[in-house]
Amino acid sequence: MKMLTNLDVDQKYTNQALEVLQVPQRFLSQKDYFVPTTLEKIDWHDYQLINQERKRVGLGEHGYPAHLPKSDEDIEKKLYAVNGFNGALSDKIPLNRSLPDIRHRLCEKRQYIASLPTVSVVVPFHNEHWSTLLRTAYSALLRAPDTLLKEVFLVDDASTKDFLKDKLDDYLAKNMPKVKVVRLKERSGLITARLAGAKVATGDVLVFLDSHTEANVNWLPPLLEPIALNYRTVTCPFIDVIAYDTFEYRAQDEGARGAFDWEFFYKRLPVLPKDEANMPEPFESPVMAGGLFAISRKFFWELGGYDPGLDIWGGEQYELSFKTQNK
Repeated sequence: MKMLTNLDVDQKYTNQALEVLQVPQRFLSQKDYFVPTTLEKIDWHDYQLINQERKRVGLGEHGYPAHLPKSDEDIEKKLYAVNGFNGALSDKIPLNRSLPDIRHRLCEKRQYIASLPTVSVVVPFHNEHWSTLLRTAYSALLRAPDTLLKEVFLVDDASTKDFLKDKLDDYLAKNMPKVKVVRLKERSGLITARLAGAKVATGDVLVFLDSHTEANVNWLPPLLEPIALNYRTVTCPFIDVIAYDTFEYRAQDEGARGAFDWEFFYKRLPVLPKDEANMPEPFESPVMAGGLFAISRKFFWELGGYDPGLDIWGGEQYELSFKTQNK
């Protein structure tokens, strides 16, 4: 993921397990983490929402590429310079726009256990564009079961834009009461912002998202089921692409394993043949990209969270991946 180039980001929230470890029996008697009450499977799809979205028309709907008229060229260039992506176009696209269902075809019929943990979503941001930030929150809320998504925390890493202050608080209070803002007094970086959100979260599972993402159809249950079955599992979604210039939504690929080179740059490796043949089942990966993932809140703190000595961003995905493998 790149900075927008990072908005070249999005979620076809099919599940990709980072690491599945056996839970020692002594932990199973403890009640401070989620334990499913039933293994019965149900269909979690919101078919009413799916049918409503199929009927939508308009700019950017269904993830189609969009363009502005020449009369908006000046504001388009101005916001490009500020954000590194087409903020003017984003402002014209509905905050709750529809997306194409580009999951693996078998995902459409997949069922997940009925007893799933509650979720706190943590979204750190610094001077994020208004519409992309709100679209992140809207997509997470609208396409997640209300019974599972407990809260969303937008963690403001000392933004300087006025519209991210009282205006944002007022908008969320009126339109998205489950979404709260946590503000840091000074610029502290991505890791500190994530930790701040995790400290106030009360859900069984933490889901970390970047501030310019869009969650796709039925995104949450696939991430939660592996964690419900083994709380020491960390799950990562497939990450699709939102074009920085047209906001076209498209698939990146059908999954990859995470790795790194000798300079510690993150690399994507092909899925193993045995896992490719078993799609859309979760598969193991040595490391995760780090921007988007779900983890049991208990397990996150058992691992010690993030090292508070990590500044801004970079390397945190390796730290958490290595600790997960060694726990």
